[in-house]
Formats: sequence, structure tokens, C-alpha cells
Amino acid sequence: MAAVNEERLQAVEQLQRDLAVTAETVEHPNGLCMVTATASGELRAVHLHPALLGQGPQAVGQVVTETARLATNAAVQTSFNKMALALGDGMAINVEAIAGDSPFRSTWNPVAPPVVAAPEAAAPRQRRTHPVEDPDEDAFFENPFGRR
Repeated sequence: MAAVNEERLQAVEQLQRDLAVTAETVEHPNGLCMVTATASGELRAVHLHPALLGQGPQAVGQVVTETARLATNAAVQTSFNKMALALGDGMAINVEAIAGDSPFRSTWNPVAPPVVAAPEAAAPRQRRTHPVEDPDEDAFFENPFGRR
């Protein structure tokens, strides 16, 4: 029994050492920023593409913040995975019950809107409607791609 407890204590100590150095590097979906962060939110590295700097300070701040959130979530997820491996799924489920769902279990998605060069490019295209030649034709069966 004492050997089992000693093994568990060693596993917990190893887990604590692993979690202390866990960091993840994530690239923003637009490819203009890469951040390395820990599960506690410490940013260890931030790399910016020169094209991002030309978009202004607000865009830089938004992209860096989103990328930092993605990297932190990835590090937290890695921590949850290491904890589940070291302590077992039952203990990981208990920790999630206290701390909340792991980041990748929740439905978080980045909210970076695409950068639009001109306002007219962002305007939605209006679909042209064509009158139906036959008034008895059922609109349900009309082929909108056949008429241009």
C-alpha cells in the first residue's frame, strides 16, 4: 500500500514539474502572428508578420490578443491532457467539474474578421430575380442556376 502511495506522490510531483514548463506555440488563422504562451497566460514569445504592422495598431492588438488566447487555451488543454495521463480520467473529470471544461471541449472560436480592402468589396451581392414565364410554374421546382 505504501508503494502505491509513493508512486502516486512521485506522479503528482512529476506532473507539477511538467505543468510548470508547459507552453504551446500557436499561429493565428490569418498567418500574421505567432505566440508562445503558458497555461497561466504568460507570453513567452510573440512573432508578428510585417504585413500585420501595416494594418494599424487596433488590428495588431486584436490579432495578438486572439493569438495569445489561442496559445493559452492550447497550453491549458495540454495541461489537462497531461493531468489525465498522470492521474487518470476520473481525476481529470473531477478537476474539470471544479475548474470548468477544458478549452478544446468548449466551443471557443477565434473572432478575427477578415480584413477588407474596400467597402464595396464587403457589400453583399444581390441575387437577381427573374420573373417566371409560366405563372403556373411552382417556385419550389424553379432552378435558380439555370437562368442567368
